Amino acid sequence: MSKPVFLFLSLFFSFFIFAETNVYRISMMGAEIGRSTETWEEKKNPDGSCEITLRSVSEMSLARGLDSMTIKSDTTLSADCITFEPKRIKGEISEGGSKVFVEGFNRNGVFETSMTKNGSRETSSFQVKKNSAFFGMIFKKLGAEELLKGGKTSIISEESLAESEVSYSASKNADGTVSATVVFQGIPIKYTVSNKKVLRSEIQGGLIVYTLESLPETKTAPATGSPDILQTTKLFNEGIAIKSPRKTQNTIFQVENSDFASIPETCFQKKGNNTLTVSADAANCRNLPEASDTQPNIIEDSNNPEIVRAARKIVLGAPNQQEMVKRIAKFVYKHISNKNYNHGNMSAGEVLRTKSGDCTEHSALFAALSRAAGIPAKMVYGVVLNPGGEFFFHNWNEVFADGKWISVDSTFNLIPADSSRITLIYGGSDSRSREQVSLSVLKFLNNTKIFVRGFSNEK
Repeated sequence: MSKPVFLFLSLFFSFFIFAETNVYRISMMGAEIGRSTETWEEKKNPDGSCEITLRSVSEMSLARGLDSMTIKSDTTLSADCITFEPKRIKGEISEGGSKVFVEGFNRNGVFETSMTKNGSRETSSFQVKKNSAFFGMIFKKLGAEELLKGGKTSIISEESLAESEVSYSASKNADGTVSATVVFQGIPIKYTVSNKKVLRSEIQGGLIVYTLESLPETKTAPATGSPDILQTTKLFNEGIAIKSPRKTQNTIFQVENSDFASIPETCFQKKGNNTLTVSADAANCRNLPEASDTQPNIIEDSNNPEIVRAARKIVLGAPNQQEMVKRIAKFVYKHISNKNYNHGNMSAGEVLRTKSGDCTEHSALFAALSRAAGIPAKMVYGVVLNPGGEFFFHNWNEVFADGKWISVDSTFNLIPADSSRITLIYGGSDSRSREQVSLSVLKFLNNTKIFVRGFSNEK
């Protein structure tokens, strides 16, 4: 080995401080569904600065009805090892084979981010708040004394690449560990921490649990196989039965939920005292489309050349926008011939190419084709009632055609969509809004009861 090379390697290793690897079991309702490996490194750079990095690699498999979906992620975070100010993030997330690439850099206090999927790219930037940290690093930043005091801190979410505030509280256990609760966007996440290391984390009463592999395994359900997430998250109608929910025109729901205030009132959904009156028609609605109803994003990529060409072909010769909507909905319903639950959030361009997916893929393709045809379209997320009296999480659309809002469910090829459904949140145009969709679903699952109190069918 030449002397200069030897000196370089000696210099590198002299700056290296420590490395630590932790492996976690991931379980859903007590059954193991995957593993996550976290590798921490701390080093001093040649300029004298100290940097801490966290590489998190995980893989889990979720059963969804007769299908299954594999979720993989590989993300690396870098921060100042003293202040934990975020420096960089780079990662890749794959849901059922559909990949998203994320990057973020702190440039003089401004965090610049990008997300890329199927050739489409989203960018954003924001001023990093004082004392902010990556969410995945907050327990390295906050020691036991700070946790026990309770308080709030700013974090950057690795999922949305957006900054927000979390609150935390904690108590000390007899064995010296700390039980902490972090409330993120209204969702409480419970942790057991020892010497700044997470031993266990839990969300929604054990819906998803991460446990350090070296700890004894606690089983609350069979340890083999993956629980069906569709069955795990379904809710039941505890009121009047509806034999043909796809034919209802008006439905009255009573909803018992601690977060009822966050359920929106829309053109199709009116709120009362813990009641929702849902109509298939929005005759008197005068709301105008928002910017996000017309713009492309990495999921509803209406600027994708393949989407643009398909939209032009579908609506060619249509006399008005309502006829365009009918043609687009029919196309989506027939085009997605492989109806399955194998995917995560595929882009509309990917759906157009693969002809595969569930309600989310139907809605993404419908929204992108509509926007490409000049018709504003919303992504709607909520629950839908099936003939068996069960509510499942579902995705559909609302479009503004010929000056009127129309609900569309291309999964069932319904125009208008029936009233046996509840809107929880609308999709937006960026990663923060997509994270909000996931959080709304989790919040709605929390001790919710739904009663059908009345309905009317189509004539």
